[in-house]
Amino acid sequence: MNHGLIAVIDNDDLDRYIYKKIILLTCPSYRFIDFSNGFDALKYMRKNYNNAAALPDILLLDLRMPGLSGWQYLEQYDILKKSLHKTTRHYLCSSSIERVDRRINNGSLNGYYIKPLSPQNLREIIYDAEYNKAS
Repeated sequence: MNHGLIAVIDNDDLDRYIYKKIILLTCPSYRFIDFSNGFDALKYMRKNYNNAAALPDILLLDLRMPGLSGWQYLEQYDILKKSLHKTTRHYLCSSSIERVDRRINNGSLNGYYIKPLSPQNLREIIYDAEYNKAS
């Protein structure tokens, strides 16, 4: 049984590899895609805007990335989401969130976690996404 699609945007190859392993071991019924930057993720979503099965259910997003930060990605996603046939739940994952930034209240951000993401964190994210999909 396929529960959906989890996407990761992180410029660090090792972090993406760790996410993939945790996802495959913790929730093997989910498919996995990853992007090394927010530009590629937005391009993918624009290309698949009308294909709900190809759009992520859950997206794990790094905060600090060159080119397009996590915050900048979310700003662009907020513009794009009106045309998408599915809403993606976004969870910020960063190695440090020194202070609660005012942008943490972005409408497309559903939660945040400190890296490294644990299997328990991933289960919490999936539970949150499934619960909120049903309601």
